[in-house]
Amino acid sequence: MRVLNRPGLRRIERIRLYQNTSRILNLIAFEDELSGQAPSGAAKTKSYLPRPSNRNVQRFFRNDALNHSIFLKHNLRDNEKSLFSNPRHVETKMLMPFDSYRLEFGARSFFIGEHSYHKLLKEVSRINPEAQDEDTRHDMKVLSLLRSLPSFDPFILGEALRMADIAVDRRYFSASYNQMKAATEAVYSDFKPLIESALGQRATTDQLARFIDDVWNVNDSTSTNLFFDTLGIPQSEWFDIIFAWKALLYYRLETKKFDKQVPAMISAIKKVQTNNNANMCDRSELRRLEHHLVQSLHQLQKRSLDYAETTSQALVAAISVDFNIDSFRTILRKLASKIVALGTDVTVFEQVVSYYLHLFGQDNCYVDGVVYETTVRSLDEIVSLRFAA
Repeated sequence: MRVLNRPGLRRIERIRLYQNTSRILNLIAFEDELSGQAPSGAAKTKSYLPRPSNRNVQRFFRNDALNHSIFLKHNLRDNEKSLFSNPRHVETKMLMPFDSYRLEFGARSFFIGEHSYHKLLKEVSRINPEAQDEDTRHDMKVLSLLRSLPSFDPFILGEALRMADIAVDRRYFSASYNQMKAATEAVYSDFKPLIESALGQRATTDQLARFIDDVWNVNDSTSTNLFFDTLGIPQSEWFDIIFAWKALLYYRLETKKFDKQVPAMISAIKKVQTNNNANMCDRSELRRLEHHLVQSLHQLQKRSLDYAETTSQALVAAISVDFNIDSFRTILRKLASKIVALGTDVTVFEQVVSYYLHLFGQDNCYVDGVVYETTVRSLDEIVSLRFAA
């Protein structure tokens, strides 16, 4: 177990400013908002929720300590890989603060799935992971799901929970309404040729909605689905395929937003001014690092967008030209196996660009040369590892 906020580690009280991003799931902030608490002396919110003991409130976890935790998607370092039997490029770290209202006091941290995971979870949250009671099985299922997701984007997280039959208060995902609306419109666009071909006429919005609901209304308890039965895809694969398909549409929309982010970063790089430091590399090496970082981000963006677009087009072609059931089934299964890699690419891109702009995106940015060099090297390594994965 690690204790954060010792020298050399980022101060975690800053995380209180974040609620839910692709990388951070801050349940403490959610609990503050939903229970009407005002962490910084601000006015209480109106979206009051009863205390956790009230089972009518569907929180993430049944265990209160877990509902006051923070989860991070973490790029695994070389010295951390030994913590796992089968380490992934991105793992999920849990931060369990000593005091959820005073994060400056620090937190205990560990990874979901590391060798000591069950032991640490039992020590910190008083959960016995091997217990078979309903509450424990629910919480362990949620923790496993959080680890499996490529990112914590509200749309991705909300869909994954829904499909796993895990009910969570809808106010947790209120920020994702516009994302869901955009993704639904993308679904309609993809399915429309197939439906109109079957109907022999233009499809109405109601017809599109009914068809998509029939095809995509899959969760852990679904036992029949005409669409997948026709394709001959086993029920055991339905969940993963539908989630991957929805995630593909979401990430396709997200990657299209990247076009403005790399130019913004290039603009920031040109404005950064570093002081001379005897311990930093020379200017030409620093320029080379910056160039390599930007080039790698551009390649990551292109790879993400190319995969999302070509796979979406292949699915549309398979169902709207001459319905090739074998081709369609193969594409869906391959998609289910690759969606985590796509999601990780998107998350790493967003994480690196937003972090750089957060640190160095201001006008008249002056920074210590060693700090800047170390940061750029670290970000470049994170992106480069995506091509070694």
